[in-house]
Order: sequence, then structure tokens, then C-alpha cells
Amino acid sequence: MSGSQMNYPWKTPRAYPRFQVDVRLVIRTKEILNGRTKDVGEGGLGATIPATIDKGEIVELEFQLPLTAEPLRLKAEIRYNQGFQYGFRFLHPTDQQREIIRKATRDLPPAP
Repeated sequence: MSGSQMNYPWKTPRAYPRFQVDVRLVIRTKEILNGRTKDVGEGGLGATIPATIDKGEIVELEFQLPLTAEPLRLKAEIRYNQGFQYGFRFLHPTDQQREIIRKATRDLPPAP
């Protein structure tokens, strides 16, 4: 099925593909929260977080992808939430951070 034929639950297709990965996630808002990633791509990630965070809030995310030496720290905007499921869009990732994500997700299965 081509990208134009896929049924996306959002209005426009993602700018970057997402890949399934389950790793620990630290979210820094007014407090420090913990969650788990569901999927990640160069432009953002999906996660399960047992807390309430407002859509549009800017947070700092910290997570370590498989086969990487150091955790990534990125600013992100909360784009949506459904219960404890959240979608984050990275804000101004560096070229180096994008490359780390590309390499770490190369052999991971695509997210549904």
C-alpha cells in the first residue's frame, strides 16, 4: 500500500517514518515524569505516560535508543494525547541527533 493510499488517523502524513521501540523515557515539565516510548522517528515520538500533560506544552525528553552510547535530550511539543498515549514533535533537533535516530532505527520494524 503506498503512502497516499494509507489511512492515517491524523490529517496529514508524517514528515518522517516512525519505528517501533520500547525504551524508558524521562519527561521534564514542571515535574519529572517517567514513561515508555512506543515509536520514534527523526521528527518525534509516541509514548505512554501515566500522567496528564497539556497539549501544546513544551517539554524536555530524555531517552536512550538501542545501540547508542549516550541518551538523547530533545525539546519537544506535545501534539496530541489520548488517555495516557502522547505524541511529541521534536523542536529543533540537530543534524547529529537526527543521524543518531536514523542509525538506531535502521533495523527496527516500522510503527503501525
